[in-house]
Amino acid sequence: MANQRSYLLIDPPMDYSLLRKEFSMEAYLPPLGLLYIAKQLERRNQRVVLVDFVAEPFSEEKLQNLLKKTDIVCVTITTQIASSAKKLVAYIKKTSPNIIVIIGGPHCTLQGQQVLQEIHADIAVIGDGEETISELLDVFDEKKTLADVQGIYYRETGEVKAGLPACEIENLDTIPFPSRHLLQHYSYGKRQISGVTFFAKGQITSMVTTRGCPFNCRFCVSKSIFRNYRSRSTENVIEEFEEIAKEYDSVFVVDDNFLTDKKRAENIMDSLIEKNLDLEIWIAGVRVTDADEQLFQKMKKAGVKSIEFGIESGNQDVLDYYNKKITLDQIRKAVKLSKKTGFLTIGNFIVGAPIEMEKHIEDTIRFAKKLNLDFAFFFPFQYMKGSALWDDAVKKGIIKENELFVMNNSRGGLGIFTIEEFRNKITEAYRRFYFSPRYFFSQFIRQLFVYRNFRIFSTAIKLFLQQKRGSVFEFFEKSK
Repeated sequence: MANQRSYLLIDPPMDYSLLRKEFSMEAYLPPLGLLYIAKQLERRNQRVVLVDFVAEPFSEEKLQNLLKKTDIVCVTITTQIASSAKKLVAYIKKTSPNIIVIIGGPHCTLQGQQVLQEIHADIAVIGDGEETISELLDVFDEKKTLADVQGIYYRETGEVKAGLPACEIENLDTIPFPSRHLLQHYSYGKRQISGVTFFAKGQITSMVTTRGCPFNCRFCVSKSIFRNYRSRSTENVIEEFEEIAKEYDSVFVVDDNFLTDKKRAENIMDSLIEKNLDLEIWIAGVRVTDADEQLFQKMKKAGVKSIEFGIESGNQDVLDYYNKKITLDQIRKAVKLSKKTGFLTIGNFIVGAPIEMEKHIEDTIRFAKKLNLDFAFFFPFQYMKGSALWDDAVKKGIIKENELFVMNNSRGGLGIFTIEEFRNKITEAYRRFYFSPRYFFSQFIRQLFVYRNFRIFSTAIKLFLQQKRGSVFEFFEKSK
């Protein structure tokens, strides 16, 4: 048994420059990575507090009060909020220099040893963190040294040193379920579209049943974070669903591709039907090539309310450029089948690939409208470290290696649109999709006869009115 210490786990705020204005964005989903780490700590009899500064306004006073009762801080970091996390860690080290700060998350995995040169923490965890945090507990109890820990970089006598190579956890069933009780005082499940929030039912949480993705889309960083695609067993997944159903009304399954193994997905749905859990299930990642009528019917019977497709573009040449390995016809058929089954159907689009011209964006907007999706999200193309397109841009010299997250723009070689033009394109996409009598009335009919869920229809009305007033770009500014 490890000696008992107090751990403070932090999900950093989105934009540190706005912290002093008490900025906060309504949190969409809980930070699952931290909840997995928390469970490992609790299993070793450690005291754990988790604060989500995405779900609540940041407060230096609150942080200071927490730090007075803390021995070790753990901070999760994505590349999008790395600058915020850097300032947060610097503040902690300045005000509480004796506290050990451990950082982890996708950004640390992508940056490797360099992350400790960028962010002045004591230890950086690379890759899967559940076994690594247990090894670090042994270090703190002086049972092993940092050099013997898998998947870390650490500071020693002014130098950044490496532990043993990181190893992915092959059997995901061995990982205990997240400590969700630590965040039950927060309200999750809110998604911002142009300042309008839509909700799933009641108390909301999330879960993952796989790690990684077997595909190689050129804009995506998944392959750089998870080397191998791994999935949990049907029995293990069902056990977690049953645990969730005791405390929650809705769950978002946030796998990159939940239906990759359709036989496994079918077995999960068969078990859910048999268990008859009173739980709304929202599937956040589905490829259009996996659309299957028999499977969709089982999903509907099992309690699945919504599925979300990564559509990306209404242009076949752009889909091919991304290496999506899907066709426009497959997209049409998948969306049609989803709506026929009675799912709330969501599509995600990327606007402004490096090869895109004005016509490409126009075709994507028209394509989204013709699909008659229930909700559409439009994101500006961004070069992200870890993606194949970022690697290509660095090799060509049009992006520097220290530029980890670059929005496509008219800077030499990147694209043809300025940042302001991009903002206008995103605004136009939302306005044209939602500010449409056809959209309004189709939503009314579907809510009345298919979904019978006026929580969703009220959102459609608000979106319609927001676009009429022109206040569309708030989503782009606040989107996570």
